[in-house]
Amino acid sequence: MPEHRPHLLVLSGWAGVVETALSLGFDVSFIGNTADFTPRELEVLDRCRFVRPLPAEQVVACLQAARALHGEHPLDAAVSFGEFGLESCAVIADALGIKGLPLASVAATRYKDRMRAILADHPELGLGWARVASAEDLAKFHARHGLPLILKPVAGSGSVGVRQITTPEELRGALDDARLWIGEPHLAEEFIEGDELYSVETVTLNGRHAVAGISLCRLAPHPNPAVTEISVPPPAPYDRHIPRITTSVQAFLDAIGHTWGLTHTEVKVARDGRPVIIESQTRIGGYRIFRMVEHAGGVDEIATVLRSLLPGGESVSSPHLPPTDAVGMVVSLIPPAKRVLRTADPELLRAVVGVEDFEIGIRPGEIPLPVAANTRRPGLIWLKVPDHAAGERTKREIARTYWVEFEDGDVWHPSF
Repeated sequence: MPEHRPHLLVLSGWAGVVETALSLGFDVSFIGNTADFTPRELEVLDRCRFVRPLPAEQVVACLQAARALHGEHPLDAAVSFGEFGLESCAVIADALGIKGLPLASVAATRYKDRMRAILADHPELGLGWARVASAEDLAKFHARHGLPLILKPVAGSGSVGVRQITTPEELRGALDDARLWIGEPHLAEEFIEGDELYSVETVTLNGRHAVAGISLCRLAPHPNPAVTEISVPPPAPYDRHIPRITTSVQAFLDAIGHTWGLTHTEVKVARDGRPVIIESQTRIGGYRIFRMVEHAGGVDEIATVLRSLLPGGESVSSPHLPPTDAVGMVVSLIPPAKRVLRTADPELLRAVVGVEDFEIGIRPGEIPLPVAANTRRPGLIWLKVPDHAAGERTKREIARTYWVEFEDGDVWHPSF
């Protein structure tokens, strides 16, 4: 009699997740958008039992497809590691009674007002906030908390739609912007000042939260909330906050009822040294942070949680704050928004010691779009280096190697 292979449903994401699951011995089915998959990625999907090219954020349609599949070939678990399949994954797991993302923690992290309401019972983790649906609501929040403050969509992703309000002029601009008050309400929050943001990547198994890695993210100057550089682990002196950040994130995950799976939680440190939870998602971090975590401390987050779904998976564990023997980094290229004449050949970067990979979309004849959110980048360069000093040397070499010449004669070199 052939050995039973546990049947895993993967919602959205990239073919590498499917490939990892297949290599671990799962029978895999896939629901998600495949329009941008390469021929090689489509070949990986050919090894799946079932593939439905359906937008994974369409929760009801995904549940219908999963229920039909479950009736023919019973599913053992459902997973999603990307932004758009999280809600579908939790709903499917709950409805079919299979393993998967917890409904409680997905709901809490997908809807920012819900998360803030939960944290109201944990004042050491929260900050001042209010749901605002009109200019009058925003004015009342400002009267209570003053400036600076943050305005963000209740159900937004990344930094899309996030508005920093630090001056009376910016407040007046928000109050007078009629477009803000059309559609879904926003969330107003106290603004924790500073250009440093920490992200904490956790692996939760059997209710135990192990921190796989912590990164320091540097933010662009006001009013742009986008990330310009990430380093795993944080360099000195920023690493001094790690113990308090770790404790706060573990308490936060307990508060929202997270019992299984990966989380990516963003934290800022207030002036008094108190860690404040800014955002959290029940997925891996963007910018390939999961790869940087693996480079630095050796934890393969995705493979670890997948192994926990195999027979005997209750014995799988993940190291908490593993020692690091390397540094993973990513730096952003943010050139001026002027028409490009020519650029250095990006392939020259492959010869720079410490450069692991890059994605650069700066093209002659085009004007690089201004960076307004973390979903749009003219260029990203990933580094794998032995330590932070080596990372600084690699950044200097990148700045010498890559340049952009504009039609007005200016030549731009990146500065980090």
